[in-house]
Formats: sequence, structure tokens, C-alpha cells
Amino acid sequence: MTEQQAGWYPDPSGDVSKLRYWNGVQWTNDFAPVQPSQSQACQGAAYTAPAYGQPPYQQPYSYEGSTDQTLRLVAFILCLVSTVSVGWTIIPLAWMIPMTVHCWGLYKGTKANTTGFGVCTLIFVNLVGGILLLVSRKDR
Repeated sequence: MTEQQAGWYPDPSGDVSKLRYWNGVQWTNDFAPVQPSQSQACQGAAYTAPAYGQPPYQQPYSYEGSTDQTLRLVAFILCLVSTVSVGWTIIPLAWMIPMTVHCWGLYKGTKANTTGFGVCTLIFVNLVGGILLLVSRKDR
């Protein structure tokens, strides 16, 4: 048992009604009752403890009633819609900020005006600004 991770395991004394805590080095004096899963409780089946050295089964979070299930579904849909709506706005910002900085360099004369930059400005930043850059004199 020395290679096992710390956690709750079936009591090594053989008592299937309780779990005992293994701290990674030795057994502690901490005990917890074993709770059967919902499906076993509903079917009236006897609980069988996990194999020796295996962590106990942890029940997933559950909810009661269709109202709560509906609320959780709506929350998921809203999270999904928010992620998609914010996600697409971040991508243009990744283009627009550096292109705006480059455009400032064009205005100040520290950057070269190219046809490629004019087309990219037209597509990704501003239609009118891109046309103005395409019409203006090219430095390269």
C-alpha cells in the first residue's frame, strides 16, 4: 500500500460499512461511512465496496426535478452563446489593434504604405480607411 496515493479506501480490517483514510504513508484513525450509489439504493442492491486499494466511487452532482434540470440547460446554452459571441469579437481585435498602430506609423512616416496593408485594412479594419490607403501613394 506504500505506493498508493492519499485518499479514502475500504477499511483494511474488512468492515465494508466504513472507509479509512490512507495519508500516502500509513492508515490514519479517520473513518467515514460508505454510502451506496443512488442506482443501488433504488434497486435495493447491496453495496459492494471497491477492490482493496481502489478509491471509492464518488457520486456525480445531482439535481432534483425537471425545473432544476431546465435551469441548468438554459445556463449552459447562455454560457455557450456568450462564449461564441465574445470569441468572435476578440479575433478582430487581435487584427485591429496592431493594424491601427501600423496605420499611425503610416501617418507619421515611420512605416511603409503597401498595397497588401491597404487591402488588409479594407477587409479587417475599416472599409473607407482601406480604400483611402489603396488610393494614396505607395511607398513600396
